[in-house]
Amino acid sequence: MAWPEDDERHREVLAALRAWARKIDSTPYPPGLDIDALMARHYASLDGELEPPPVMGMVVTATAETTVLTVGGEIDLSGSRRLRQQLTEEVGLAPRLLLLDLTGTAHCSARGLAVLLEATADAREAGVPFAIVGCAPVVRRAVDALGLETALPIHATIGEAIEWLELLERLKTSR
Repeated sequence: MAWPEDDERHREVLAALRAWARKIDSTPYPPGLDIDALMARHYASLDGELEPPPVMGMVVTATAETTVLTVGGEIDLSGSRRLRQQLTEEVGLAPRLLLLDLTGTAHCSARGLAVLLEATADAREAGVPFAIVGCAPVVRRAVDALGLETALPIHATIGEAIEWLELLERLKTSR
């Protein structure tokens, strides 16, 4: 849908919005409220010109010793799928240690928690040492509420997780 400059109805709506913006002068609103820019953004969104902001971001940092998958934002249904794919790929690469850093996570759906459980099981099956680091409070509450604290290898810091994983490896080889 194009910006309808010549549309009479559009001009009426803009005039009404400008009048409303003047009326609410005593009500807090963003300084410099630009009705034309607001309407242009609305029409651009109808055209599909605007991409919705990503709800979840991921960054992989790999060294010879450790691979860290850092997740930020919300692990919702679509984010869970992306996270699952990325974790599957990382486990398939068989790093020496694999860490999932959830420090910047603002939300984790039930599907997201299931992905954490699946990744833990997949890593164990593949023989890849895996740990979850820096669970944000919102994720930690969900883990605790569901009684998953013993099923998920959660650690406060990357250093603690590495130390724990290396200890497990030493215990396995000393048998």
